[in-house]
Amino acid sequence: MTETSRGTRTDPVAEGPLPGFKGGLVVSCQARDGHPLHRPDLIAVMARCAEAAGAVGLRICGEDDIRAVKKATSLPVIGLEKVDGGHRLLITPTYDAAARLVEAGADVVALEVTSETSGDGAALVQRVAERLGVPVMADVSTVEEGLLAWQAGAAVIGTTLSGYTLDTGPMPDEPDVDLVTSLHKQDLTVAAEGRYRTAYQVAEAFDAGASFVVVGGAITDPVAIARRLVAATPMSRQEGTSAR
Repeated sequence: MTETSRGTRTDPVAEGPLPGFKGGLVVSCQARDGHPLHRPDLIAVMARCAEAAGAVGLRICGEDDIRAVKKATSLPVIGLEKVDGGHRLLITPTYDAAARLVEAGADVVALEVTSETSGDGAALVQRVAERLGVPVMADVSTVEEGLLAWQAGAAVIGTTLSGYTLDTGPMPDEPDVDLVTSLHKQDLTVAAEGRYRTAYQVAEAFDAGASFVVVGGAITDPVAIARRLVAATPMSRQEGTSAR
């Protein structure tokens, strides 16, 4: 049991597939429209690579990709859907989207709980957890949002959206380890996610109290990886100078 200022509740990491996540790395395998890897079979190959490397779980976007990954690996899946919210993509903002993810095979559903969703994020967390019977990972950007999601029944709070919302922008280059620390001090179960690119940063997140760490583009987006390295070349620097 976990004692918090919000009352006593069962440790959510001891429920469902989450025990296997604790102390491990979850790999996010995603590719947006227009990306060369935007195909379910290729997402499944990335997922198999993550499994072979020792990942404890996967974070997958969309029903087709979830189905392909569930056929290709034995790892539990955190499922999500991304919906255009105007200035950015919102994460699984409706119950119907969550239901489709569970039907496709998601073991955990990621939901956004920020001030930028049109509905009541906390109510959505409660509804999904109770009616669909799956743990909810609440993606937040602040401690206040994390507390709200936890009270509503989220099984784990992800720092996924720090730097992406208007309340927390502009986006820094480094991950928000301070948010991990702050959420952990509130006795919440925390997943560190967002801009984690190095082994040092992953270790830092665990030292700050993360239950598990989610890494995506640094592993599964060769375009982003190549772009960072290309930016360090003399040719790229010259082009940037001439552009100015």
